[in-house]
Amino acid sequence: MNSLQMIVLLTTFLLSQTLAQQSVFSAKTYPSATTTTSSSSSSSLESKTAEKLELLKIIYDILDETTTSDILSSQSETMLQHVLDYNDSLESSTPTPATATATTKKNNNNGDFPEFSIIDRYNSNSTKTSSGIAFSGGGSRAFVNAVGYTAGLLKAGLLKNVKYVGGISGGNWFVNSFSYRANDLSTEAYLGEVVPPSENTYLKLNEMDSGCMRSFVRNPCILDILGSFLNGTSPMTSWVDGIYETYLEPANIKRHAPFAWDAVEASRIAEANGMNPADFNVVRDPVNEPFPLVGVALVGPTSQAPYQVRHRAMTMLDVSPVATGVSNRQNIDYRSRDRDRGSLTAQVGGFVESTFFGSTFVKNSEDGSAQLEEGKYGLWTVEQAAAASSMAPEEFFSLTTNRIADYVGFHVPYFSPDPEAADAEPKTADFLVADGGDLENVNLIQMLLRGVENIVLFMDFEIPLAARSAYNPFTGLPRFSDVEDIPSYFGIPHIPETVEDIFDWLGQDFTRNKVFRSFHYPFVIDKLQKAQATGKGAVATVELTTVDNEWWGVKGGDKVSVTFVYLSKAVGFEEELPENVRTEATTGTPDPQDLTTDGKFEGFPHYPTGAAEITYEQSNLLANFCAWIIEQNEDVFREALS
Repeated sequence: MNSLQMIVLLTTFLLSQTLAQQSVFSAKTYPSATTTTSSSSSSSLESKTAEKLELLKIIYDILDETTTSDILSSQSETMLQHVLDYNDSLESSTPTPATATATTKKNNNNGDFPEFSIIDRYNSNSTKTSSGIAFSGGGSRAFVNAVGYTAGLLKAGLLKNVKYVGGISGGNWFVNSFSYRANDLSTEAYLGEVVPPSENTYLKLNEMDSGCMRSFVRNPCILDILGSFLNGTSPMTSWVDGIYETYLEPANIKRHAPFAWDAVEASRIAEANGMNPADFNVVRDPVNEPFPLVGVALVGPTSQAPYQVRHRAMTMLDVSPVATGVSNRQNIDYRSRDRDRGSLTAQVGGFVESTFFGSTFVKNSEDGSAQLEEGKYGLWTVEQAAAASSMAPEEFFSLTTNRIADYVGFHVPYFSPDPEAADAEPKTADFLVADGGDLENVNLIQMLLRGVENIVLFMDFEIPLAARSAYNPFTGLPRFSDVEDIPSYFGIPHIPETVEDIFDWLGQDFTRNKVFRSFHYPFVIDKLQKAQATGKGAVATVELTTVDNEWWGVKGGDKVSVTFVYLSKAVGFEEELPENVRTEATTGTPDPQDLTTDGKFEGFPHYPTGAAEITYEQSNLLANFCAWIIEQNEDVFREALS
């Protein structure tokens, strides 16, 4: 070996040692905000599961004895009454905890969330109220809806009042690309010009400013995902690449970059770990814009796939610019359908500084932080969080075979940083994560846990809300074609009608999401249906009281104001459109489920998602529609957010 080769070898060795040292980080860890001492296999949680199964048995017993026409008439009233009476007896027999006293923070948890210590850094004058807005899943349709609603709130001067903004799946694409943007556009230009319905001519609908968010959906992300996969990357990496290139790159968000709340936090993290703070993605405007919160479903250890369908045990990863983790600490029994794998009990709960989530635990440090080693999937980044929160098929894949789940799965190394035993060291294991919408399709419960008092839920679903003539919530259980998601928050099950309904059930698990009394469910739907009938949008505010939910860590007895905004056609908007646009975009009837089936605006406002692109015309019309909904109901939103 000559001297030149020796120099090259020595340089390579020293460089590798330097890189190895840089891959060990000092990261803040935070305890869980709530604790469920019982495990998922304990008598308490097994009892909760048994209750739900008993309700379902009541429904299926009646289904077996009746025809579909019976179900939708006389028998449906019997089923609903069973559910309401059964749930009401359970709620009435459980003592309601006292609400928080004046000496404590009003929230549903036993401790603090990681952002509590810094979220008011830019709120010294208390301009931000105890409020949160949340955007549901729904692919590119939900993304555009979120753009329009936010533009409407900005125009009304209400966005600056909002403390939290949540996003799941398509809604999370918006939250990330809005919060971490690094372009030179004004907020108004980035969201796009709000145009009244009468001015939505074809000429105006085809106008699109360079860099405007409404343009992002013109390029179907599925093409970027497939392109990456065909180039030889793994399914997981292909998914991350596609989401980044479609929704984040146009916002000039840095790729493969750590992220933090602001420049102060970026500098602190960088100084502790030999990083450059200029390389971080930070929230664009923490003064005038809300604190971003994204939901990702933590499915379970990869080793236990495929999971038992009736014993699925997903929990929610809260992803914020401060920390990522599970709010409620508990020991969960993950059960495999493969008898050779059996069951595995693992602790979840606690938070890790977001940049270092997905790293491998090394040891705890004396200053209360932990030493972590970079995991095999790299640092946790904005694009990874955005991609994980929208990985809709993952929950279904986790029920198939271990080989499929492992190959197609979205993986993260996971450990709980607050073990129950003081002398126990956290253990890192490979976990599967999935679309947050597989567990909760809009960030309601994450807001409840933080004690947010006024919550606005933008529910941008594919299924329209059925009118009273098609579905009476006081006399029948909902079908999947009547209303999405809302029933689960009240412990109300859907009636399955088709094979597609069964597949939807396999891909999601909302059975643990009851946080409000069942008795109040029909009143919520009734109020939404009445608002929908006015032609100004299905917008309704309801005062509700929480009930205990051990799985999530929600405690009963807190009063909360929830404004439901359910995506629905609005005759008032349609009537003001230019005639040629109205002819193509609408059917001319007030029936919310009577939508266009072809043409340039097929399904408006419930555009199909998936591989379909959304054109400039479609995007502008939908965003302007959502901004119009805010304008028509400004008094409702002003009361909720002021």
